[in-house]
Amino acid sequence: MANDEILKVRDKLNDVSPSFCLAKWYQVTIHLQNGQTHSCHHPWTHKVDVRDLISNPSALHNTPHKKIQRYKMLKGERPAECDYCWKIEDANTENISDRTFKSAENWAMPHFEEAKTMPWDYDFMPRYVEVSFSHACNFKCVYCFPHISSSIMNEFQKFGHYEVSPEYSLQNLEVSGHYPIAHDTHNPYVEAFWRWWPELIKTLEHFRITGGEPLINPNTFRFLDFIKTQPQPKLKFAINSNLGIPDAQFDRFLSSMKVIIENKSIQSFEFYTSVDTHGEQAEYIRDGLNYVNYMKNIRKFLDTLPPETKIIFMCTFNALSVPTFRKFLEDLVQLKKDYKTPWGDPRVVLNLPYLRNPDYLSLAILPKEHLQTLESDFAFIMEHTAEKLHDKWLFMDREISEMQRVINWFRSLDDEANQRHLRKRFYTFVVEHDRRRGKDFTKVFPMLKDFYLQCKDYCTNDSFSEG
Repeated sequence: MANDEILKVRDKLNDVSPSFCLAKWYQVTIHLQNGQTHSCHHPWTHKVDVRDLISNPSALHNTPHKKIQRYKMLKGERPAECDYCWKIEDANTENISDRTFKSAENWAMPHFEEAKTMPWDYDFMPRYVEVSFSHACNFKCVYCFPHISSSIMNEFQKFGHYEVSPEYSLQNLEVSGHYPIAHDTHNPYVEAFWRWWPELIKTLEHFRITGGEPLINPNTFRFLDFIKTQPQPKLKFAINSNLGIPDAQFDRFLSSMKVIIENKSIQSFEFYTSVDTHGEQAEYIRDGLNYVNYMKNIRKFLDTLPPETKIIFMCTFNALSVPTFRKFLEDLVQLKKDYKTPWGDPRVVLNLPYLRNPDYLSLAILPKEHLQTLESDFAFIMEHTAEKLHDKWLFMDREISEMQRVINWFRSLDDEANQRHLRKRFYTFVVEHDRRRGKDFTKVFPMLKDFYLQCKDYCTNDSFSEG
């Protein structure tokens, strides 16, 4: 969207109030495994009262808490939970925050008048819904937690929480309302979702399934079966997967999606898959991953589904991504060359958010000498642009800018005292991680061995403190 159009959206919002944001009305992420919900990814989730769902399953979105935040926005008050946007806007009056960008989306702005005029306590129908049916997951990623992965939950039940992350102890998850309902038991939140579904689908525009691992969850296939029998040609559908699932399960998914796409039963489909670097280093980060089989499944996906179907790699860039990320980029370039849409664009896309939490696994722990590696990776991307290879959009502007953003963020980090603290936490985490899982960090990451030993020295010479 052009800058002048974004400014018009901001002005339109501000005519209602300087805190008005349509995401509170029309976007929702629902974690059915523990009954948590939020609208927009910036605010913390909050608990849905299961008693409210008995008579009103739309309370999965229209919670009392959220209605109060809408009221505040209509009156020009700033909900404290939206401070991410307020900081951006206060830093410079010309800054455009996500309040405007999200409200400008096609699932939000067309419904501006409804949000503006209907009572603040009205039960609105969201147009963008992201749902996690359960925390069932066959992976144990190093930066993940037990309320998101059942495999990590099993590990925590055996070994307890990590010393460096006491906030994710099972006791604290229970107190905060994040402790998940076992995926093989009755879940009143899932039950309420399907009771709400017949009404929700009437106005739903974007639907995304996340997890856990969605492709091992029967509710995912319940949705696919619904779409095959009751097409929704205006619905945009997306799903996340680690692609570490059994062949039979993956084949079932591909078969269903092939029918759905070829019959034009939905408007569009996006497939998101996660990997953070190459080979055994990727397998260390995402415990459960087999990199060779992962790439085999990528090609199987692209070979099976119609040529307009794309796949988006979500690389949560972290400190352990750096050493072999170039090799992953080489694999990505080959995929981009091998698979193109009928109009010439690559069918594979790189999405590159950088890890912030847990901070002891983020780029913030690394010495600045690794900046050279990142800049070399960026140069590799730029060498494989359309101008270099005479190839249409081999790397899109957004992919390039996201890599540049990672580099700029790493370059901006200069808090040595905090970095020393994070390195101590990193070493403490790795020692316990390797003990639990039978791993050896220095063998998997020989290029980081000296760094690892330096972190060990910090722990040896300084007493560990969470402070």
